[in-house]
Amino acid sequence: MDRRLIRGDRTRTVIIEAMIELIEAGNAYPTAHQVAEHASVSVRSLYHHFGDLDGIFLRAARLHASRYRSLIVAIPPHGPVEPRIRATCRHRRRLFEAVAPVHRVVYARTDGLPGLAELLADHRSLLRRQLAVTLAPELRSHGGGAPYLLEALDVTTGWEAWHALRHHARHSASSAERVMVYAVTHLLR
Repeated sequence: MDRRLIRGDRTRTVIIEAMIELIEAGNAYPTAHQVAEHASVSVRSLYHHFGDLDGIFLRAARLHASRYRSLIVAIPPHGPVEPRIRATCRHRRRLFEAVAPVHRVVYARTDGLPGLAELLADHRSLLRRQLAVTLAPELRSHGGGAPYLLEALDVTTGWEAWHALRHHARHSASSAERVMVYAVTHLLR
């Protein structure tokens, strides 16, 4: 019995990894046949373990998000603000560039798939806390305006802004990071 459980876990992992790999390779909506072929399993096995493609995608999105949580770190709120701003924006760049292919698909599918909205809300909450800790002295100095400033910083340094800079405004990653640093610096003045 234990061997069957282990084999089942291994098969589920291979299927989830196949979904992530296909998306990262540019196939935003892989079919069941494509996922099964990439995972070297039968389509029947895929449906046996997950029920449908949405179930695989949700598990893939969760696994993918968990892999990159370590990139969301708060910079200690000591010393001059400029190095903290640069470090925070550099962390955002690394994170957003690493998660971009899967993140784009997650955002596109949020309305149609229960569970994705919660996953994104958790991700946004972590990023917001990072800002709140890293820029705590500057936020406190704005008194009653601190919640509004945090909201503006959150929007300015979030995925949507990054995606707009990279894909709509066609900035390179380094240029988008510089824009983000500029915006955060000016918001904190």
